[in-house]
Amino acid sequence: MNYFGLFFTFMIPGILMGIMAAYALRETKDKRHHSAQQARRDAQQSRPVQVVPRGKLYISTIEEAHAA
Repeated sequence: MNYFGLFFTFMIPGILMGIMAAYALRETKDKRHHSAQQARRDAQQSRPVQVVPRGKLYISTIEEAHAA
């Protein structure tokens, strides 16, 4: 049996493909982790919007300001 041929035909490509798959999974995990951290950072930095009650909203015009 030709073990030398089996080694180079099956084992080395299998090792290389396994390394490439592990690298791709790690890269995907790091990207998700980075996205989650960025979302948390953005949520902490954003300030809540002030809501003005509709009944207390006062609008004036320039003419009213000069007349007074």
